[in-house]
Amino acid sequence: MSKNITFIGTGMIGAGLASNAILSDFNVTLFVRGEAKEKALRETLDKIFGILIEAGATTKETVDEKMAKVRFCYDMAESVKGADFVQESVSERLELKHETYRIIQENAGKDVVICSSTSALFPSALSEGALYPENILVGHPYNPAYLLPLIEICGGPTGSPEAIEKAKEIYTAMGKVPLLCRKEINGFIVNRMSWAALGAAVESVVEGVCTVEDMDKAIMFGPGMRMAVTGQLLTMSLGVDGGFREMDAKYGREVNPDYLKVADGIDEWLPKRPKEQGNTPEEISLWRDKMFVQILKLHGML
Repeated sequence: MSKNITFIGTGMIGAGLASNAILSDFNVTLFVRGEAKEKALRETLDKIFGILIEAGATTKETVDEKMAKVRFCYDMAESVKGADFVQESVSERLELKHETYRIIQENAGKDVVICSSTSALFPSALSEGALYPENILVGHPYNPAYLLPLIEICGGPTGSPEAIEKAKEIYTAMGKVPLLCRKEINGFIVNRMSWAALGAAVESVVEGVCTVEDMDKAIMFGPGMRMAVTGQLLTMSLGVDGGFREMDAKYGREVNPDYLKVADGIDEWLPKRPKEQGNTPEEISLWRDKMFVQILKLHGML
């Protein structure tokens, strides 16, 4: 597996992902623009590692050992030589990203895979005019990137299957959970859903349905808890005997063919779940409830 990763753009998102790679024994190069930026990045990494050490996820001795192997480089062209993978997290300016990709591909060659942490730009726009457009993807994390495992990979119409598989392999080895967004769509997978929830939440507050506090508590102690354990679609499926195939009948509605498609997807997924998390609705419900107990204990409610 590819082991040489360069990070270009090392604010909170880039630094967060870099911390995962550092702890996962990759050969990490961090591009920074001079001593002042290096000092700032080291301070950011110290804060991240401090959180992880306090949580028991690592130790100071391990961090010191791993950080001793990290290379800081002030020259972008030099930083990507020998890189197998580049995580780009520079400002959301397309011309800046294009120039960054030109330097990367001219100096790292045709095989390096580049993933951008952008949340707004599509791969087709990112790869426009590139030497090797098929190797430019979106690799969008969720903040705080050093803790949340989610990575959305989007290749769009230009990304090659080989580049996508390489990105999946690398992110997985970093301890992330890579998901494939199969279409270029605003918000990719998660923000599209999150924005819809945000709109409904703001609307409820503005219309006087509830306070901000009650809105957030409603999510935290209701659907948010369920979604944290079993997602949204599986959560709803577990609420009806027979899942999505029986949902319309339960509520006296016409059959929705979209629900049947979701039911097929759930049937395909259940056997692939880790055995300890359950492979049947009954097993999953038992595992879910055990997780709820742990979450409620952390809230001091049990």
